[in-house]
Amino acid sequence: MPSPPEEETQPKPESVSGSGPGQTSDTNQQPPPPPPSQSQQYPPVMGFPGYQQPAYPAYPNAPYNHQQQYAYAQAPPASYYGPSYPPQQNPVYQRPAPSGFFKGILTGLIILVLLLCISTTITWLVLRPQIPAFSVTNFSVSNFNVTGPVFSAQWTANLTVDNPNTKLKGYFDRIQGFIYNNNAITEDDFLASAFFQPVYVETKKSVMIGETITAGEKDQPKVPSWVGEDMKKERETGTVSFNLRMSVWVTFKTDGWSARERGLKVFCGKLKVAFEGSSGNGAVLLPKPLPCSVYV
Repeated sequence: MPSPPEEETQPKPESVSGSGPGQTSDTNQQPPPPPPSQSQQYPPVMGFPGYQQPAYPAYPNAPYNHQQQYAYAQAPPASYYGPSYPPQQNPVYQRPAPSGFFKGILTGLIILVLLLCISTTITWLVLRPQIPAFSVTNFSVSNFNVTGPVFSAQWTANLTVDNPNTKLKGYFDRIQGFIYNNNAITEDDFLASAFFQPVYVETKKSVMIGETITAGEKDQPKVPSWVGEDMKKERETGTVSFNLRMSVWVTFKTDGWSARERGLKVFCGKLKVAFEGSSGNGAVLLPKPLPCSVYV
């Protein structure tokens, strides 16, 4: 179809002047703006040359606070900062419950220990074991020589062993005696030692034991020089004090019952030997037996 003529598409301008009747004039009316042309310029797009970013109002920098309230939006969930589940803890090992077999063994051991304790208590109440008593009846020394190159002396000790038990017999299997100077410091400073003969003591009975202990022999310890000097000075006064110590191993027995071997320590002190003039012989004056201290 042919297009209409251009005159018909263009609007006809109204007359602005005229004096004929029925015509009016409008001097203030403006013609409509022309339609935009395709060649009209638009603002440059962001990222292209000539684009200027619009200025926004600046806000003051507030201090950082991770607990601050959010004024314009809801605070992010807790999972934003980390996992919501609690931190993993060290696993605790749980011992499995013992089976019935082990429970039975444990119960049996407990019952056995209880029975042993009860039987021991009953035995002690029935037998009433008591510690034996020791006392010195005679103590003398001969050939006491502190002036020679080697110290020498010979002691004779006689003691009484008393068994105070009414139902227990005492078997003194081993008795070892040690002679010390009164100024000795440690247990290793003994002058001489020897074993007594083993003895057996009935209930409510006493037994005499005795032994000769010799210093200066090959199997005896070497006496330190300072100990010899102290005894030499003390000998010049006419008396020298000694101590007798004994290690005793005893077993108590009765009909159908026997106790384990027990160790005792016996200490007999204040043995002051008075010498006869300038000789090397002397003895302790004991008008009555001198009791010794016994330790378990």
